Amino acid sequence: MSRPIRGRLFAWLALLGALLAPATATAQTEVVLVQREVELSWDTDRSLLYLDMGFRDVLDAGIQSKLSRGLPTTIVLAATVQRAGSNEPLSTTTQTCRITWHVWEEAYYVEIVRPGSSQARWTPTLEGVFRRCAEAHRLLAGDASQIPQNVPLFARGSIQINPVSPEVMHKLQRWVMRPSSTGTAAPGDALFSTFTGLFLQRIGDAEREVRFFTRPRRPTRFSSHAEERH
Repeated sequence: MSRPIRGRLFAWLALLGALLAPATATAQTEVVLVQREVELSWDTDRSLLYLDMGFRDVLDAGIQSKLSRGLPTTIVLAATVQRAGSNEPLSTTTQTCRITWHVWEEAYYVEIVRPGSSQARWTPTLEGVFRRCAEAHRLLAGDASQIPQNVPLFARGSIQINPVSPEVMHKLQRWVMRPSSTGTAAPGDALFSTFTGLFLQRIGDAEREVRFFTRPRRPTRFSSHAEERH
């Protein structure tokens, strides 16, 4: 197995491990359901839908204190995109962020996994952690084969801090290796029901969980080609 595939495999293990919690795990605090501001936008050149949102408020004083003390922390965002007036998900997306303090480097090592990509960065400050892990910028949420254009859409999902999980290596391996043009899960994907059933409907045990929904609205539109020219 190549190094990039191994890296994605381990990162997705952390993601699925974070989202599938065993019944014997420590009881979590009450789950909060809130309406959040999320921007959905179509790339008109590539027919891809992106999601942008911030959730720094989820990292309360307790979480920030643990980060300051160098305790490893995992932050998981999971969401579905749906058409206004429908309860049926059209596509799914995730962003998981693993934060580890390294004493000798005196910096945080941040590992981020998103649909179709994974990256690792160093940052010496909590502000750098928040910018990378408590915000989602141009998070791939689907494409035109999954989602109709020019219609109002909304998103729903959850943000979990330090979830716990059982072993799901075989599902993880299928997820990482599955053929997909975008890296997001859609109704035609064999793992779509796993994502919507376990990741979003089942409440996992986590140190903190915030569930959210957004107001239906038509996505904005932008040209990636025009941005690349500037």
